[in-house]
Amino acid sequence: MRVLLHPGFHKTATTTAQDFLHENRKLIWPHAALVLPARIRPVTEAVFAGTGVTAAMTAFLRGLDLTPRRTILISGENLLGRMPRGLTGAPYPDAVANLRALLAAFEGLGWPCEVTLYLSTRDQAGWEESLWAHHARKDRDEPFTDDLASFRARVGGVSLAEQLDRIRAGLPGLRILSHDIAEFAAMPLGPGQPFVDFLALPEAQLRAFRPVAARNASLPREMTERFLALNRDWSADTPAAKRALRQAEGDAR
Repeated sequence: MRVLLHPGFHKTATTTAQDFLHENRKLIWPHAALVLPARIRPVTEAVFAGTGVTAAMTAFLRGLDLTPRRTILISGENLLGRMPRGLTGAPYPDAVANLRALLAAFEGLGWPCEVTLYLSTRDQAGWEESLWAHHARKDRDEPFTDDLASFRARVGGVSLAEQLDRIRAGLPGLRILSHDIAEFAAMPLGPGQPFVDFLALPEAQLRAFRPVAARNASLPREMTERFLALNRDWSADTPAAKRALRQAEGDAR
């Protein structure tokens, strides 16, 4: 069995990649099982809980119609852990442990599995700002109020590149691919290209695949600053004000 496991990183065109997989699912299904975030939520919950990851993944795999010759494409950016907020020493402190737990589930299937880990990456400054903007616009019990410089100082102690190196070092026998999102512009299918390449289909079948528009594109920093201003002056009216601003944000996209 061949498996392409895409567990992140967050804010590296993962949503666009998943949109591509969903939109082209009928072309994928004859060649591979397709697993997107909504299907694998129980596994994500185990990752967040920090326990039972192998059991959750094993139960999930047993629920699929698998055979030793089946290929699987899995994309779920929470499989490494929660989106980084700069609250831990590394962006994904449990990444290697979580990946080992996931891999153990494939080992329990009873037939050989060739797992390839694919991690999408991006430049450090852009990644930090994208995380910062995401946290600012979300509603939380404890409002997010960091300015960009403060957030960078907290989240950048271990860079995304260093996190990738730690994963490579922690899983030395695993085939690991990575693509910076800057590379996608030159790929005919954008963030979907690595998945289609993995399938190794004939040229005639490849021509049927269609790219999708980018999702969650960055907005001007001024928009994030407006979310932060609302967070810093939190009141009973703030959630409604943020919903209105998110609506305006959606219109701007």
